[in-house]
Amino acid sequence: MLSPQLHAVGFDAESLDQLVKAAFDAGVRGVDSAPGFDLVGSYSDPSGARLSFVKRTGQGVSTTGALAAETRYRAQVVRFTDLLARVALYGPESPGPLLAQFVALVDDPVAYPQHDLAPGGQYSVVEDLRVGALAIEVTVYDDAAAFEASPEAAPGGDLRIAADALISPSLLALQAAAIPPQEASPAVLMGVEVTAVERRRNELTGAEFQYVTGRGAVDITCAVPAETPLEVGNVVHGTWYATCSSGIWD
Repeated sequence: MLSPQLHAVGFDAESLDQLVKAAFDAGVRGVDSAPGFDLVGSYSDPSGARLSFVKRTGQGVSTTGALAAETRYRAQVVRFTDLLARVALYGPESPGPLLAQFVALVDDPVAYPQHDLAPGGQYSVVEDLRVGALAIEVTVYDDAAAFEASPEAAPGGDLRIAADALISPSLLALQAAAIPPQEASPAVLMGVEVTAVERRRNELTGAEFQYVTGRGAVDITCAVPAETPLEVGNVVHGTWYATCSSGIWD
């Protein structure tokens, strides 16, 4: 396994170099005229798994996993590093309500100008932001009641974690000025109730993964490794990587 993030969408290979070569041989769509970047590109597998590539002048290629998600939201996006953004999801009717806010990995950074995170700063508005998540370290429970009865729901003291939690530690740390933007992560603590699950085969590697539609703090599309079997009604809880896309690779 190259990384939990890549494994979640079936991008398993003997080496990252081998995986990148296979993706470029299969066909990578790219933008080579983005200011400040040598390359911004994406390999979109028919399964919905996606590999994103970013290269700045004088640096190596950064490779990340992502997902072609079906869940879409009107959103405000503040991209503050090459691949990370503060994302605020809203209901379909302008101007609100605010549904959720978190730090996510964006697979198409050219779609959002980079801004700082200062209060009242600039942001990009996306009408149909594709929102997904990749399982990093998760546990499957029979249902919400089973999670709420588990030790993970009460980690200590009076603190309770909801079955439909969506907590972005990096967002909280950034808001408190406890970390610089470069130390932020797309990791979120999230619970998702499975509403649909489909086993898919990553055509680039032949590895299988599960393409999941779920309901939590928001409806969301997820990728979960094949060795973690799921059924409709299960609650999947733990650490995920939040991913977003404006749709330019669709």
